[in-house]
Amino acid sequence: MATARNSQAGYAAGTVAGRQIPMRQVSPEEWASVPRTIPNFWVAAATWLPLVALVILVRQDLLHSPYLDQGFWHIASFSMIATVLAMIFGGGRQAPWMGLGVAAGVYLLLAPAGDLQRMLMLSMAYFLLLSLTVGILDARLRRQLKSWKREATGGIELAAGQERDFGITKQMSPTVWKLALGALAYPILRLGWELISTEVHSLHDLDEGYRLDVLAAGILLGISLLISVLRWMHLQAMGLFALEVPADHRIGPTSLRACGNAILIDTDETANCLCRNDDKNGSKKKFEDPRFIFCSEVCPEHGVHAVNQLSHEEFLGIAAQPWVYGENLNGKLLEGTGQRLVIAGLSGWGSRPIAVRASWLYGGGKQASAYYSPESAREPLNRSKRSLAVRTPNGDSVLGDDFDNNKRAEIDRIDLHPIGINAHAVRVHGGRPFLI
Repeated sequence: MATARNSQAGYAAGTVAGRQIPMRQVSPEEWASVPRTIPNFWVAAATWLPLVALVILVRQDLLHSPYLDQGFWHIASFSMIATVLAMIFGGGRQAPWMGLGVAAGVYLLLAPAGDLQRMLMLSMAYFLLLSLTVGILDARLRRQLKSWKREATGGIELAAGQERDFGITKQMSPTVWKLALGALAYPILRLGWELISTEVHSLHDLDEGYRLDVLAAGILLGISLLISVLRWMHLQAMGLFALEVPADHRIGPTSLRACGNAILIDTDETANCLCRNDDKNGSKKKFEDPRFIFCSEVCPEHGVHAVNQLSHEEFLGIAAQPWVYGENLNGKLLEGTGQRLVIAGLSGWGSRPIAVRASWLYGGGKQASAYYSPESAREPLNRSKRSLAVRTPNGDSVLGDDFDNNKRAEIDRIDLHPIGINAHAVRVHGGRPFLI
């Protein structure tokens, strides 16, 4: 398989290229043989469910601790809730270590003896074992990635400014940072309100709940920063490089973002196209990705009527392009087509890789990377049974309607197997075709 050595990356024609990084092509067989691991969902479940059970079992001891001599509703607040939610949904592969830290904190708070001591020590041993297990499994992937980086014979250039997507603050979900900042803003706003509206004149006059809010916000910000730094260090130790991987949901692990109701400006827009000029279309929200514009339903090139009046042979000529199906797009378009994607920044199962545009993969919509970009790279629990997760750039799910429930009259069914797509296109009156 030949590797392109000097490709421009970017999101629009003419975009200034940035740093060049090594790249290696990965065959379907190599990608399918990536070592398995415990998916993030199950790591979180194996951490937080036992931890919640532990807290419930020792809740009475905690509430009577000299450090936390408060009722539950005195402890519960926005900052505390935000901290718990952020830790649950943002902990990722580091969640078992966080569970170990919480269990150790409970042990120190209670200074237990007897059965309580044994239960807490058993809990800490469990979280330590889970942490080591996840770490060992993740190390297998990092070892494979380092091997692929050493074997890289090509290169690709990032778009100008795209390297910022690998910074420290980018290693955590934006939602976690919003929760952390919200948890900090809450006690600050509360302090301002109480200084204005009550007899409070100093921090010492505030109730204990305020101090717990500040403590929770500080802990959340500290943990978020610590996890971000650890993930960034993993990325730095690995070194930034790119992988060209199969976009095949049957061998994973790639979730995809899709532009099913858009056309690619560089290749799809023609002299007869009215997608850009249609008044109705102009009122739609613009795509975040400037390579695309919305596909007009009345365009003589890309509209519903234009697609439905094509002969079978003419339809097969455009059947691999996602705009043909609009909101009825689903993962069947990728089956058997050998589509490829380029991702950079994959340094482990907890990393957040991003898409890199590769010009040699852009074939007027006949290559998936023209319309699909990876949403995340993760290992599914069971590759043979996983389903493709397709989302729009706005994060909405793109799932084709069940054709059995469709009320539109059927025009015809076109077999797409001759062009390498394991599906049939069903054209209907007044609507986009379905993929079944």
